[in-house]
Amino acid sequence: MKYQKTNTHWPYDLPSAPHSAGYQQQQTIDRLAGLELRMEQLIRAIEVNNELLRTMQEQQNRVCTSSGGGSVIVRM
Repeated sequence: MKYQKTNTHWPYDLPSAPHSAGYQQQQTIDRLAGLELRMEQLIRAIEVNNELLRTMQEQQNRVCTSSGGGSVIVRM
């Protein structure tokens, strides 16, 4: 483990000394809770992104009326 690179996206260090089973179980529960929170944040970010994409698509598909009485569909 001396030459092992640490992952900055994983804030948990492996325990260097043995711990009780209860401690390890609590540590696992804490890690899962942290992962659950990050998944919720990711899902929310995806939902916001999808809404932005829908808005952009609606703007691209809007119908503009010109003064000549006709309609022009605008696509980018």
